[in-house]
Amino acid sequence: MSRPLAERVVVVLVEPQQSGNVGAAARAMKNMGLSRLVLVDPPAYDPERARWMAPGCDDLLAETRIVKTLDEALEGVQLAVAATARHRRYDPKVLDSAGLAETITELPDDHTVAILFGREDSGLDNDAVFRCARIVRIRTPEHASLNLGQAVLVIAHDLYEAARDKGMIGGGGRKLGGRKAARSTASLQKQKEADLPADLPALEPAVAELVELLERVGYTRAANPTKVSLTARQALQSAGLTQREVHALRGMVGRVTWALDNPDADWTAPRKR
Repeated sequence: MSRPLAERVVVVLVEPQQSGNVGAAARAMKNMGLSRLVLVDPPAYDPERARWMAPGCDDLLAETRIVKTLDEALEGVQLAVAATARHRRYDPKVLDSAGLAETITELPDDHTVAILFGREDSGLDNDAVFRCARIVRIRTPEHASLNLGQAVLVIAHDLYEAARDKGMIGGGGRKLGGRKAARSTASLQKQKEADLPADLPALEPAVAELVELLERVGYTRAANPTKVSLTARQALQSAGLTQREVHALRGMVGRVTWALDNPDADWTAPRKR
């Protein structure tokens, strides 16, 4: 992506009443990799109180834009989305948070999306909603009254997950066990690469080693080796094995091959490496 997702998504809080909620929203954004926050005509914004609710988010709060009108907040935006639980007669297209995340991650990266959140007591008014081409609603069983920070967190989290699944988000990863810990989530993400589907070139050595083993035990005497290879290849492809599983399979075949090469050895003893 030529533009990081954090640059393409703007969280817009329209007339937020509580500075603490602004801080909570900023904290949610920071955790999920978003950085652009705009406040529209906040009646009594106190940056210091916002910081109390947003430890480690001083940089994001320092870059927060405060504007007087929604028009100013939507400058440079190609798609506006209203976060609201209220139903209106002429609602724009409604998405859940996962659907919105999918929509955003499929847009060209030169498009900027603004997600609008309204006042804590009354939400977005009709004028603000009708400026938007989409509505996002967070699914709840019955009661639909999330705190402002909670709503931002749910939507930002779904967006983060969708972007991460599509390889649009990298980064160093947060530390595990506190800031002084030696390991980070980035190291765990690298480990998970072994759980990605194995590509076809990775399967070929496994096919060759399996067929070679079958030849050694006489399986191919009654079956054409080419057909055996084809069957093995089709079976492994159809299985949808991960890189880790292919590695394990080759290890199993290697162990059987070692046993054939060492008939007098104790097969149950650990192999020396």
